[in-house]
Amino acid sequence: MNLDDIYNWILQHPQNYPGKQQESQPRTVQSYKPLEPKAQFHIIVKATAEYIKEKMLNGNGVNMKELGAFTMEVISDYVKPLQHSGFNMTQDLAIQRADRKHVHQIRPCFVPDNAFKYFLARYPGKEEITKPLSQHSIYQKGFGMNFCNPGPIAASSYLGKDVVQSVHSSLIKAIHDLTRLGHDLNIDFGFIKISVQNRDMKYKYDQSFIQRLNQTDYELKMRKSDLGTSQHWTTTYQEKWSKSTLNNLLTRPNPNQVQENYEKSMALKIMSLDLNTAEHTNYSKKQKVQLPTLNK
Repeated sequence: MNLDDIYNWILQHPQNYPGKQQESQPRTVQSYKPLEPKAQFHIIVKATAEYIKEKMLNGNGVNMKELGAFTMEVISDYVKPLQHSGFNMTQDLAIQRADRKHVHQIRPCFVPDNAFKYFLARYPGKEEITKPLSQHSIYQKGFGMNFCNPGPIAASSYLGKDVVQSVHSSLIKAIHDLTRLGHDLNIDFGFIKISVQNRDMKYKYDQSFIQRLNQTDYELKMRKSDLGTSQHWTTTYQEKWSKSTLNNLLTRPNPNQVQENYEKSMALKIMSLDLNTAEHTNYSKKQKVQLPTLNK
């Protein structure tokens, strides 16, 4: 079963997956018309995949509650001693990073949540990643972990935040139930494919996505900010959102064109009315209508 089959399963069993995802919900922008329930699943899951992909390219992992963590492991090679590496203190910092770029290799991985592991018979081992000793939280599954925030996903798909949360919860619950029932799943997020066959979970990241991860400067991404403190805190949210890929996920239509199309459709509806669809009355039989006389 792929994602489309999972959507059909959720919509066919509303008693097991109640929520706002079962009905068409209004959009946050009036220029967009409401979507069918199945179309809402498609657009929200696509926006979720873009959100996780963007976070990972920025050096952060994303933890989806009761599903798993999309994170990465840094594989570091042995560093040559200083006297044999030809280290030059007078070189620029960017040149020094480029010289030792081969030292760090990034391997993306997926760590299933304990709630998901309960329904699996086999999955990648618990030592999939090595957690740093400085991270004492049980929610930290990797480096720079963030919970999946439904806010940016809702803003990019022009749907309510509660609708996104309802879609996420029903999708994860359906994955658990279908795994427990023994169904084979093929969950394709674009940059990663998660497959469950006979309760055996495997995953595979897209090769182009792995190359993009290793092309980025890892040391640059791991730092909180390269900007000065004053400049970092004065940067508005609108400026950060304009650089996000989620902002351009859907192109906003021209409101004037939408209003013109709406008026044309209403005019066609009025023109299509005829006497056969009108209500039958006896007004003309009971009363005589006095027409004005015509002057010749």
